[in-house]
Amino acid sequence: MHMRDQAASEAERDSMIVSSGSKIEERIVRWLCQPVLRHIPRSVHPNTISLVNHAISWVTALLAVGSVHLPQPYKSLALVGAGIGMLTSMIGDCLDGMHARNTDQCSKLGELMDHWLDAIIVPLVVLGASLALEMEPWAIALVNVTATMVYHGQLVLYHHTGKFIHPEPASGMEAQFALSIGYVGLAALLYFVERHQPWLDVAIAGIALLGLFIQARCNWFYYVRLGKLIRYHLTFVAMCSAFGLLYWLRAIDLYAFALALTFVSFRICGTYVLFTIVKRPYGGNDWGVFAWLAAMFAGHYLLAPIALGPVTLQALLPYAASIYMVARNLLDFSQYYGVLKPSAR
Repeated sequence: MHMRDQAASEAERDSMIVSSGSKIEERIVRWLCQPVLRHIPRSVHPNTISLVNHAISWVTALLAVGSVHLPQPYKSLALVGAGIGMLTSMIGDCLDGMHARNTDQCSKLGELMDHWLDAIIVPLVVLGASLALEMEPWAIALVNVTATMVYHGQLVLYHHTGKFIHPEPASGMEAQFALSIGYVGLAALLYFVERHQPWLDVAIAGIALLGLFIQARCNWFYYVRLGKLIRYHLTFVAMCSAFGLLYWLRAIDLYAFALALTFVSFRICGTYVLFTIVKRPYGGNDWGVFAWLAAMFAGHYLLAPIALGPVTLQALLPYAASIYMVARNLLDFSQYYGVLKPSAR
């Protein structure tokens, strides 16, 4: 989602789809997206593109994460596949909106689908990269939590003020393009070099610190504009940080953390998108999420492991919390579907 201070028209002011002003992004759109756009039939619905693109994002993340457990040459092949998937997802993320405008199929439902699903794709992108690099737990927790915070900061500012911000310190499309190249480069490197070399551990720690620096700049860019509105953002930071702390303390495993962070982003950021489009107030909180977090901390520190067949109740809690967050969003979607669905022409 890209925001700027002033929109060029009334149509732009009513939409969450705005150009970022990035020169690199403009070239990507012109050289990669527009040539594909010309070959998409009008009969293909923009929401179909959004859903297919979302599926590609999940496949890309699974290839990146799964590469860690594969021997060569399958590890490198999986990383090349993740690079291709990231590039395809980047193009698809651009095409749904462009196709909707070109074919006069814009709708509130389409706008919701685009940015609602972004609330899942944003953490998936960073999780895939950090897990493929096999970062240390502290780096995985910090890099992924701070990356998710950037998207949320944008949404809080837009929901409460209606302001578009231009230029941003970084473009999501630029990041996806860089990651697609990075996956292919990592595939080539790991084909010839074992992952657990001391110098490579140091290099990856450096990548993590660089990522934290860039994301800190992006977050600060929005913080100085949020002012007192930052209180709405800090609730989300508390949720994400609590999941990160549970992972760092080994109260939940890596995959539980990955899913929980993805779906807390979907729950809160996705609700911001929904309520912004239907013009309803939203404070960015869900006490149910905090209840699940309290249960996880209590289950780990106050209770002995409770066996449920081959697993424990404590191990299942983050997965149950993820199901809860998805279900709440689907319930909200069903309640507002009448407002969102395109009117009959």
